[in-house]
Amino acid sequence: MTDLVNKLRGGYYTPGEVARFICDWAIRSGDATVLEPSCGDGSFVEAAVNRLEELGAHDASCLVTGVELYEEEARKAAEKGGHIVCGDFFTQCRDDIGSKRYDAIIGNPPFIRYQDFEEEYRSVAFDLMRGYGFAPNRLTNIWLPFLVVCCHLLSDGGRLGMVIPAELFQVKYAAETRRFLMKQFDSVTVVTFSELLFDDAQQEVVLLLIERRASDSGAGVRIIEEVNARSLAQLDRKAIESTRSKRKLPESMKWQAYYLDNAVLDLLADLDGHRGVKTSAELFEVNVGVVSGQNSFFVIDRETATRNHIEEACTPIISRSFQLSGLALTDEDFKQQLVMQRKVLLFLPDGELTKDEANYVKLGEAEGFDGNFKCRIRNPWYRVPTSWKPDAFFYRQVGAYPRIVINEKRAHTTDTLHKLRFVDGVDGKSVAVAFNNSLTFLMSELTGRSYGGGVLTFEPSEARSLPIPFGSGITFDFERADELVRAGKTDELISYVDSVVLGEYLGLASHDITLLHNGWLMLRDRRLARKKR
Repeated sequence: MTDLVNKLRGGYYTPGEVARFICDWAIRSGDATVLEPSCGDGSFVEAAVNRLEELGAHDASCLVTGVELYEEEARKAAEKGGHIVCGDFFTQCRDDIGSKRYDAIIGNPPFIRYQDFEEEYRSVAFDLMRGYGFAPNRLTNIWLPFLVVCCHLLSDGGRLGMVIPAELFQVKYAAETRRFLMKQFDSVTVVTFSELLFDDAQQEVVLLLIERRASDSGAGVRIIEEVNARSLAQLDRKAIESTRSKRKLPESMKWQAYYLDNAVLDLLADLDGHRGVKTSAELFEVNVGVVSGQNSFFVIDRETATRNHIEEACTPIISRSFQLSGLALTDEDFKQQLVMQRKVLLFLPDGELTKDEANYVKLGEAEGFDGNFKCRIRNPWYRVPTSWKPDAFFYRQVGAYPRIVINEKRAHTTDTLHKLRFVDGVDGKSVAVAFNNSLTFLMSELTGRSYGGGVLTFEPSEARSLPIPFGSGITFDFERADELVRAGKTDELISYVDSVVLGEYLGLASHDITLLHNGWLMLRDRRLARKKR
């Protein structure tokens, strides 16, 4: 299969030990009917046939149905047993197999973005989803309709085991699927990995194991953490069944919360709606920074500005989070960035261009920058649109610690950070310090999004929804807090802020503060560990 076809197929084929584990769990009798909706070269088909034969099946191949879009892969799968159908799974479901029910459904559905999924097949897939009451959109990755449709093909008492992107836990487009799983299945187990399952893909995956019984009790979710593909064979099936289910989450909460102990979940439920806890939207407005269309031309260092004699046309801007070293950007901080030749100047000419400014614009045109999308829709192309200067900066991409930084310099920011404007009457410096507490940091991990690289990312809407313990009576020593951050002592700052906002203000016991702090550390460290996988 060519690299292009493999990319469009979303094909990262499953290690044999993973296929065997899922089949051993999902297939429980020698007469079970089995479906593999995207069988590829047949890894799951082979494991299913072997499992059925172990359970005494006389003609295991007749019990296994596999569907594969690409003929070359379908031929490979057919060599491993089973009845292999070459074609689109969703079309087959609409026209044939959709009326059938299976005792076990297994597989590793393709991870394909909306725009890479052929319209001919995508329209059928989305029509099926709509028929089941779902509302797919342009953000929907194609693994999701595979999962949803297969859930409806499962018999009472049947089991489904699939390799699914871990984004099931967090992305908005999977929210209705999370709700569906909780309502429709008696048992939902998620097996997480301590390393990336696919070496050539920065895609974190989990094993989703769900069971439909005759009851209508709703799901309990179990989390089996930090295994690797090699250790699956040693994972005791009885241990899975005996793992305690997590408490049910609010529908709005992402499934990363299931990594937390029930005691932490209980505490979060108690704090939800607490009058001493504000949402960030009550304290500040959040918006995206400046979008220049070509940062290499518009966002420059002092040497570039001096060499081209355009210093008067430049204004301060922050373009990267590493240019912020404390809880405030001061005049002295900015001067140091200039000395270090950091790109902290925005080319923003006003009025008629000087000769030097016009020459600099010609340099950009010679590079074709005026043809960039964001540039060519402007008239003239070199006038970057700006709005209000922020009171503070909000880290859009987070490593170890989220952060709000007061903008004493009154600089602009590019869209690599978000800009904040505090609500009238709110002391911004106090908010910037209060933000550094274990409750807010824990909920940041559950609100932002993180993929294979370990970076936590916030959209403005997510930054607006964070809980911050805050009230008019809270005061801090801002200079002390700023010094701690500059000295690399953020953990000491968190301890200080926790004692004020969680202990004194909210009245939490030290045990509860420790629960929140350890819960945040666990989620954060788990995310950061992806960088090492």
